[in-house]
Amino acid sequence: MQKTDRSAAAQAREAAAGYLKRFGAKPGLWITALTLIVAIALGLATLLKPSADFSENENRKPASFPKLTLSALADGSFADGVGDWFSDRFAGRDFWIRLNLGFRRVTGQKENGGVWLGRGGQLFLIPSAPNDAAMQKNLKAMNEFGPEVNRYAMIVPNACQILSDRLPRHAPAPDQAAILARIRDALPNVTLIDPTAKLTEHRDEYIFYKSDHHWTSLGAFYGFEALDETMHFGVTAEYEHRTVSDSFSGTLASKSGKFASKDVVDVYTPKSDVKYSVTYAQDMRKTASMYERSALDGKDHYTVFFGGNHPRVDIVSTADTGRRLLLFKDSYANCVIQFLYPYFERIVMVDPRYYYDHAADLLTQNEITDVLYLYNLDTFCTDTTLADALT
Repeated sequence: MQKTDRSAAAQAREAAAGYLKRFGAKPGLWITALTLIVAIALGLATLLKPSADFSENENRKPASFPKLTLSALADGSFADGVGDWFSDRFAGRDFWIRLNLGFRRVTGQKENGGVWLGRGGQLFLIPSAPNDAAMQKNLKAMNEFGPEVNRYAMIVPNACQILSDRLPRHAPAPDQAAILARIRDALPNVTLIDPTAKLTEHRDEYIFYKSDHHWTSLGAFYGFEALDETMHFGVTAEYEHRTVSDSFSGTLASKSGKFASKDVVDVYTPKSDVKYSVTYAQDMRKTASMYERSALDGKDHYTVFFGGNHPRVDIVSTADTGRRLLLFKDSYANCVIQFLYPYFERIVMVDPRYYYDHAADLLTQNEITDVLYLYNLDTFCTDTTLADALT
């Protein structure tokens, strides 16, 4: 039987060789040609693929096609932009990400798609290199903004700092404590609130999602406690919580292709009589809840908080505290508001990435008493929009 199999295999090889000889080509040339055909087909499919305004898998806008200028050509930014645009639109992108993950795991690599594959199923966003010029510009604007009110900043270290024991071995994580120290020294007119100690104290609890770059509601609660120690909210309420999702798969899972871990999303409600309403300034939509339950029908369950990011959101409460907060923020702040609203008569949330009006006008228009900057460290170190909003 084995002899018959070998004979059949030999006949197949001879037949294949005959066909190649007939067409005057070597096997290697055919493989090269086939590879080229596949590459061209994928390229055409990418170019013809309808453009998406938002990537639900990665919770971000895909890269747009760069503007062609002489300076962009000279410094290489145009070529980089075209590469980013093509990568974000590439046909079958999710399949290739998962395929690449499988190859990297087989070969012992611990990174894929800008994500470190940590221990215990923990995924880590690889921190971006700080944009020193933008950061210094932002810090200068923060020092000069709103001198007549109380000014605070809470810059939250990322999971790679707090959960460093779960990082892949030899992962080159930056010293975020040193970066926070630099920020503190550069903000003589703003009180920096560093939640590192509070978060580290609770590092064995569920304070960061495994599949997403955000902190959990529990992590945000400990951040709120750090805020209270400096901003002095008074007698704080007790909170009860409930789980709204146990199947959250976040942006780090999408970027890396590793979907093994599913996260739990909790929401908290203070045990108080304070009521509130939420107004989205962009479309003047008013609701009685900061929670967007329809978000749980989509992929990004973290957007249950306000439905994601917006240029400006106003929260008006029945709290009689005499305090009004202007909050400059990224998405880390979205799940903190559930703890903050009982202590302010009004909270004006501004996301500088999408806000184009004069923020200084908000101080007088809303009789602001406190300004708070609430960012995760990675966003703060790379943000190029905060100074523009403040000035």
